[in-house]
Amino acid sequence: MSTRPYRAAVATATAALLAQATLTGTPARAAGAPQGWTGTWGTAPAPAAPTGISQEGIDNRTVRMVVHASAAGGELRLRFSNAHGTAPLALGTSTVALAGSGSSPSAAPGTLRPVTFDGGATGTTVPVGAEVLSDPVPFDVPADRNLLVSVHLPRPTGPTTWHWLAQQSNYVSEPGDHAGESAGSAYTRTETSWFFLTGVDVRGPGTRGTVVALGDSQTDGVKSTQDADARWTDALARRMTADPATRGMGVLNEGIGGNRILRDGTETDRPQRGTSALGRLERDVLDRPGVRTAVLYEGINDLQLEPRATSAQVLDGLRTMAGRLRARHIRVVVGTLTPFKDSPFYTPEAERARVEVNTTLRSPAALAAFDTVVDFDAAVRDPADPQRVRAALDGGDHIHLNDTGYRTLADAVPLTALTGGDVPGAHGRKS
Repeated sequence: MSTRPYRAAVATATAALLAQATLTGTPARAAGAPQGWTGTWGTAPAPAAPTGISQEGIDNRTVRMVVHASAAGGELRLRFSNAHGTAPLALGTSTVALAGSGSSPSAAPGTLRPVTFDGGATGTTVPVGAEVLSDPVPFDVPADRNLLVSVHLPRPTGPTTWHWLAQQSNYVSEPGDHAGESAGSAYTRTETSWFFLTGVDVRGPGTRGTVVALGDSQTDGVKSTQDADARWTDALARRMTADPATRGMGVLNEGIGGNRILRDGTETDRPQRGTSALGRLERDVLDRPGVRTAVLYEGINDLQLEPRATSAQVLDGLRTMAGRLRARHIRVVVGTLTPFKDSPFYTPEAERARVEVNTTLRSPAALAAFDTVVDFDAAVRDPADPQRVRAALDGGDHIHLNDTGYRTLADAVPLTALTGGDVPGAHGRKS
């Protein structure tokens, strides 16, 4: 699948938004105001699957999506992507609210707020291959709380830009604009994917920058409990909020199930696996707001899926990404690859390559390329059989983890690796 000019389109769209803000007299931030945005939630966009709602598209319905805030703020903005669309995407009425109790599409009473674009417009159009930001919305965003983002899609979208494995119930309405309704009765269809929405950013006195996790299905949280926010990145965010040294930093989960470092998903090989990690690094990490640290936890699919990569190729890919990140003054944490014996794609050859990758990452020489190496493998492997995940942490397919396993990964990350002991906000982009 060809790569569209996403970065150029984003730059054009962002410049237009900034110009509009100038023309409409949007006030500059006063002295002492927050210095920039922090990502509180994010996901990686991917092409539509060959069949189903993502390929058929959505027409004159409202989607209501549940997203989990990792960092608190007093103001938010939304990101919508048409990265893989085939036609301009019309966004109609959009709203944000705190989610009500339980797993339902109803908003908490009194919390629903309108979202505008381009300096006050109720909707906008996202060009093919582009991303747009909403106007800032005054909104009290608590950490570790679910938000509801609703958007009416007034015209046929064509194949969607989506994130297929959300581990989260999301909702599609009956025909019409239902974004402004606090009640969830119009949302009669449940999907386990996010559509077009790729980020929520927050700003406030306590926001302190962003950690981005780039990975595959383990980062995506496959086999974690549905609607429980039990991915390892969720557990990490809770640890960070509980610690004064990292409180106010957000965590973005940019994992894609089946993703590889070196190869894109293709039309014949599950396009929803997305652009390779090397190909999406700019969009999904470098272009996120206030990035201080990136966690690279990927490579097992390169080793186990045909055509298989070698351990040397995986390591070269990780080093290349680390070099690009460090050139932008972003700290780089890399994780060793966890066991997968008896999983569907296990082979002795792939296991040997995994061991080679991990041995190299554990060597002192690895710190020339990476700031910190986190030994995820050692954290979850079975001491009696190091090629296997411990039974108590196994999600059932011998490669993905259960909720306890994902918490174990999060606990293996030293919080000092995310800050380096530096001044908050000293790394990454300030947009």
